[in-house]
Amino acid sequence: MASEGQMRSDHLTPEARAENAAMLAAALGLNVTEAAEALSFDVAVTVDPADNVASTIATEFVQIFRRTVRSIETNGNYNASCLEVVIGNVASRSDLKKLFVSVAGRQVTIGDSQTEMRCPQMPHIFSVLVACYACAAALQRALDGRLPFNMASQLVIPLDEFGVNEKSFNAPVNIEKAYLAGAGAIGNGFLWAARYIDIHGEIYVADDDVVSPGNLNRQIWFTKEDLDEPKADRLVLHAQPFFQNLKLIPRRKRLQDLREDGPWLRRLIVAVDSRRARREIQNEFPGEVFDASTTDIREVVVHHHKQVTEHACLSCIYEADPEETSREAHIAEHLGVSVAEVRQERISDQAANQIAQHIPKLDKRAIVGIAYDTLFKQLCGEGELKSLEGRRIVAPFAFVSVLAGALLVLEVVRNLGAGVSRKDHNYWRVSPWHPPLRRRQQLRPKQSGCEFCGNSTLTQINLKLWL
Repeated sequence: MASEGQMRSDHLTPEARAENAAMLAAALGLNVTEAAEALSFDVAVTVDPADNVASTIATEFVQIFRRTVRSIETNGNYNASCLEVVIGNVASRSDLKKLFVSVAGRQVTIGDSQTEMRCPQMPHIFSVLVACYACAAALQRALDGRLPFNMASQLVIPLDEFGVNEKSFNAPVNIEKAYLAGAGAIGNGFLWAARYIDIHGEIYVADDDVVSPGNLNRQIWFTKEDLDEPKADRLVLHAQPFFQNLKLIPRRKRLQDLREDGPWLRRLIVAVDSRRARREIQNEFPGEVFDASTTDIREVVVHHHKQVTEHACLSCIYEADPEETSREAHIAEHLGVSVAEVRQERISDQAANQIAQHIPKLDKRAIVGIAYDTLFKQLCGEGELKSLEGRRIVAPFAFVSVLAGALLVLEVVRNLGAGVSRKDHNYWRVSPWHPPLRRRQQLRPKQSGCEFCGNSTLTQINLKLWL
């Protein structure tokens, strides 16, 4: 149920707010100060507490969108707000700009008009998906349509476009033994959405990083109390109470460092934050892969494959491209290290010395072992680095990461749940700014130059493991 009253984003650190500002600055071509001012607004939410579906959507919306805006007021005093979000069949309470969120039949409408009916029942996980789209629409409306995504004034989302059999949501999903690679934004989003699914089995959560101040704008389970603690441990601590039949087991290591003999990686959920990391993970010979990634705030990519396959693997999907090479060179130049160092992903002792010499404000002891992308995002948010080129470097808003996590859950349900049907795709691009379109689903083939599929030694090992 949605609770009444004001919810300020007090758990957000200055660094987290700066990362939001850096993302908006990159999207709108502003400087970071201008972007921070543009995000300093309050939102009012109006919902009928007696409408359970509307209340669940409202609760999700508030929890996710408060990671982006200054504060959210639910069924209270709206004097300071710039936008009222009306969820379900309830009268608006102000003269503010409006955004209506309505559920009717098997579709959701987000925009200028309201459906005058009580929200019908739907699987609870759809509340997360609807809330993410509502966050995108609310941000666009609060910013007077300035985001460059040509978002419709009336966004219609047919729930059937997500392509999951209805009875799958009401039956147990047996994940057996799986590994979650990454306890960051998408890993958080995955377990946030998965709490609405009856998953059975165990998931090992692998991440060697700690929660940093700049993570709190998008890593939905974490608050200031988690700072400097291991991400894997804290994610498991927060999420485990929501799963009766799923055991979560933290591992304070990168997935690659958990390597065992034989076909140990039978089922893998990928939520790491770089293309290169995904290619490295493919070299661990995963048997079945569920993967989601974000392209800043523009879109989410969802990928699935099961070995042995004649279609695309992780390395095929995330092949090296000019933008990745440019990004690595850009990071190396600004941090004062070589591109070869950046490609190691984590900052070594030697590299920390070089970076601290190049940027004297940094404590070399504090940056050893953290990801280059993490440090770069932090410095961009603080305004220490003047350039924001290389859009993939900028951290997305929470609603984009949670949408990616929710779509990842749907991919698990689609393949492991009840009523599984034959799939004709392994790749799907979904935008938070437009309705999900099943016609954008593709069956991607192997890439001829893939560093995994094109390596005869690796393919022979893969065949022995999974054929």
